[in-house]
Formats: sequence, C-alpha cells, structure tokens
Amino acid sequence: MTVHTPPISTPEDNKPAGRVQRRKERTRASLIEAAKRLFASKSIESTSVAEIAEEADIAVGSFYNYFLTKDDLLAALLESTLVDQLHRIRRRQSKTDDLAERVAIGHRHLIGLASTEPDLAWLVVRFEVPQRIGSLGLAEAARADLKEGMATGRFDVAEPELSLRASGGALLAVVHAILLGELPADSGSAHAAGVLMSLGMSPAEAREIAGRPLPSEEPA
Repeated sequence: MTVHTPPISTPEDNKPAGRVQRRKERTRASLIEAAKRLFASKSIESTSVAEIAEEADIAVGSFYNYFLTKDDLLAALLESTLVDQLHRIRRRQSKTDDLAERVAIGHRHLIGLASTEPDLAWLVVRFEVPQRIGSLGLAEAARADLKEGMATGRFDVAEPELSLRASGGALLAVVHAILLGELPADSGSAHAAGVLMSLGMSPAEAREIAGRPLPSEEPA
C-alpha cells in the first residue's frame, strides 16, 4: 500500500504574515506585468491607473497600496525587466574576451528583442531605455569596454560619450523599424557592424565580428 505523506511545511510557511507578504508580492508583480502590456501598446500618459488595475484584476484603490503614481510603477517596471535583460547580455558577453565582440553582442541582443519579446521591445523604444539603463550598470560597463578598447588600440574614437549616445540612438531606431516591419528581423548584425565601424574598425573586420554566432545565455 502506498502511503501519501503531506508536503512538509515550515513554521514560516504557516505564519499569516508570511502568506500576506507572498500575496502582496504576487499582486505587485501582477501590476507590473499589466503595466508592461499596456505601456507597450500605448503611451504611459494615455494609460490610466484604472486600466492598469483592471488589467491586473484588482480594485483601483488597491493600486495605491503598491505605487504612489504611474511614474513609480514605470520605475519598478523598468528595473524589473531591464535587470533581467542586462544579466542576460552579460552572460552572453562573458563568453568572449574580445571587446569588439562584446559591443556587438550587446547591440544584437537588444535588437533581437523586437522579434523574441516585442512587448518589451516597444517599451525599449517608447521610454528610450538605452538612455535610462546607466543607473542599472550597463552604460557604465559599455563605457568601461569602450575606454579599454581605446587604451589598447582596439577602438579609435575621438568623442567616446558622443559615440555611446549615437550608437544608442541608432539602436532605438533599428528596433523601432523592425517592430514596424520596415526592417528585417535579422538586422542586428548589420547594425552591430555599423557600430563597430563607427568605433574605427575596418568594414571587413566589423562585419566578421558582428556576423559571428551569438553566444548562448547559459552560464560558461
């Protein structure tokens, strides 16, 4: 005879406060996901708190238990989604020591979102994410890679800050064009090659590096 034993629970699991906290975390996550869907399809200005609450299937008044304003929700949304993307990019970049390939990987990964995660890609475009990610570390990492590349002679750039902003603006334009169907989904390599050429690399080498297989996100 098979004896079925109930799952083992810990004292923490049985505490009402623990259950309440987990429920709050689920509700907060639901609001963030609802906002992600709505903000991707329309501007934050035209999205009401009531619409977000309805999409998350909660009462409007409950929204303010988690966020004071839509801007607070947007900040939480960007942080939760971008931190994940930044970690994914860094895992890919960790597979190579070539600074030029790292730059190409970052741009190709973000452009790939237009096909793999279009809702997130629309957020990238609508809220100019490349201009916001400095506080989350990727911009500083990109600056460090660029400076190292300049110091070693890998890159030849007269105005590094201008170069970073120009390449970020170009990335936004390419992602937007792919989402609108104006550019093919596989434009990431061509864009990355253009970025590398803007860093002083020869067209042949830039295209070779940008055309390499994109490293996996699996840990090395």
